[in-house]
Amino acid sequence: MSTTENSLNEYFDAQLPHLKKNYAWKIPKLAGFEQSNESGYFANVALKNHLHEQYLKANFEKRFKLANFVIVEWGGVRGNKPETIKKYVKRLEMENPVIDLNGVASYSKLFSIFDPKKYAIYDARVAACLNAIQLNAGIEQGLAFNYIPGRNNIVGNGIKRIGFTQESRFKRSALVKKGWKSLARANTYQTYLDVLKHCLVNFPKYQLFDLEMVLFANAEIECSEAMGTSYIKPEATTC
Repeated sequence: MSTTENSLNEYFDAQLPHLKKNYAWKIPKLAGFEQSNESGYFANVALKNHLHEQYLKANFEKRFKLANFVIVEWGGVRGNKPETIKKYVKRLEMENPVIDLNGVASYSKLFSIFDPKKYAIYDARVAACLNAIQLNAGIEQGLAFNYIPGRNNIVGNGIKRIGFTQESRFKRSALVKKGWKSLARANTYQTYLDVLKHCLVNFPKYQLFDLEMVLFANAEIECSEAMGTSYIKPEATTC
């Protein structure tokens, strides 16, 4: 087992028992879903299950509407054009859909709803947390996951150029220079899925999305620790 998987296994072992208390993400209004406007772990898992059931039995137009809700409303990625979201819906109809890094913060949300046992969300928080966990574990030969643009001031805000991913010492190139394994952009998402699935074997009581939700929920904490700064939970949060 790689040092990356070892560090993640230790981290998940420590953090999974606290997930239900730590996870929070506001659910927007969705007709027919009684837990709209809630933000806790159980409400979000219920939403995932609800959307999964609805998506599987929907026609293309209904799937497009659900995909728009998943990506734009619930996921908070508002820069996608309708044509792009339709492209992601069509991609899921392929036997072997493309899963490169381009647009992954959007399409991985939809893919994780379509098949939660096969796919998990890979967004700015998750990507940064994967590297921060390895740094905080002190491993010398980690796996340098590629970052994607985000708006979180702690995890990394590309516009303001602040946060963990924006510091030169945490750039992917800097990590590779210090001995970490470089990960090709095209292989990033599949490698992420493979690593999570390898880890999940050690936690049979949990689901793939539980591991991803730990990474999402703890990203600000882990990035703050890596930067050597005190973590103060913000009133509002962004990806």
